Amino acid sequence: MKRLLIIFIILSAAIFIHAQTSPVKFSVHVNPQFAWLSSDEEVVEPNGSIFHMQTGLNMDYFFAENYAFSMGVGINNLGGNLLYADSTEFSSKGETLLVEPGQSVKMNLQYIDIPIGLKLKTEELGYATFFLKLGFNPMINLNAKVSSEDAGFDKEDVRESIHLFNLAYHAGAGVEYKLGGSTAAIGGIRWSSGLIDVTDNDRANVQTNVISIHLGILF
Repeated sequence: MKRLLIIFIILSAAIFIHAQTSPVKFSVHVNPQFAWLSSDEEVVEPNGSIFHMQTGLNMDYFFAENYAFSMGVGINNLGGNLLYADSTEFSSKGETLLVEPGQSVKMNLQYIDIPIGLKLKTEELGYATFFLKLGFNPMINLNAKVSSEDAGFDKEDVRESIHLFNLAYHAGAGVEYKLGGSTAAIGGIRWSSGLIDVTDNDRANVQTNVISIHLGILF
């Protein structure tokens, strides 16, 4: 995490310097978010959300005055609580973790998030500009841990049972408030929902969901 923080600071500084002379807009953000897992199968059902953070860098390339292609990279922490109606197994470093029917599991998933999409902006109204963002989130799994008081295990590494690739869509809206020059504060809200199964359990189609508060600085 210390290495990631150092890399994040260096990239932020480089972006700030570059943004002074470039029409391309860069931003850094920290998003507090509530995440949960859903399933369309009866064998597993949602059993509560968890609070996490998402951090990252973003680039907006404006191909027209108020329209931009948006792309970014960040660390996204997702997950949630699941209640299993049937026995389920997770693989953890060569061992098997058994979840019995009626037991609940808390799942924490960490991804490299690479959001891509479109950004639509209004004309500047005073110091404020409003925007809408739509797109997709290709993600690569970095870490996966499960805990269950019912089954008697805590923060066990189950990356063997989690698919490496995840894909979600997102929609968000917000405001940019000019602070001076090209710098602006960003505030908004974003909804994201998974499109594919995150686990290798063929009987449980589990997908990620998140609603987040978008907080950032535009350079």
